[in-house]
Amino acid sequence: MKRKFVSNTYLKGVDNYILMQFEDKDLECYCVIKKVNSIDKPYISTHTGKNICLLKEGYYMIEYLPKNAHYGVRVFLDDNKNTIAYYIDIIDKIGIETGKGLYYDDLYLDVTIDKLNEDYTMVWDEDELKKALEDGDINKEQYDEAYDALRDILNQIAQSSNVYINNNHKEYIEKNFR
Repeated sequence: MKRKFVSNTYLKGVDNYILMQFEDKDLECYCVIKKVNSIDKPYISTHTGKNICLLKEGYYMIEYLPKNAHYGVRVFLDDNKNTIAYYIDIIDKIGIETGKGLYYDDLYLDVTIDKLNEDYTMVWDEDELKKALEDGDINKEQYDEAYDALRDILNQIAQSSNVYINNNHKEYIEKNFR
């Protein structure tokens, strides 16, 4: 299992950024908002077969880590705070480690939603999850938990019922990011 600290996730090539982390009691989650001030080159994703710029100077990222779910929702936004894409990590747990901050234990499975291509949704890394089970990095319970969480989030996406995806991200940044 991969432990990821939110203070430095998905910041490849970013050499200057602002990070704000807080607990959102209304949404029952931890939230991290990042603004990229400087990056060596724009981060281009090709996950959908099309080149999509997810990060460059002035862009934002919001990470919602629900306290009672086995996933985290990362939202990529442009410099006008328009949503570009969602990246959902299926996770085992979240926590706070002294001296390092908020983290999540990644259970390999990921879901992407490309807002620029008609909400194109795709599941990633099922092979990594299977290998982790075979190698003993996770147990059968965690393997099953990952697929249960994946089914839950895919149902929420299909029904447009996920509170974090449905949140008004532009308004959320303007209200909470200082």
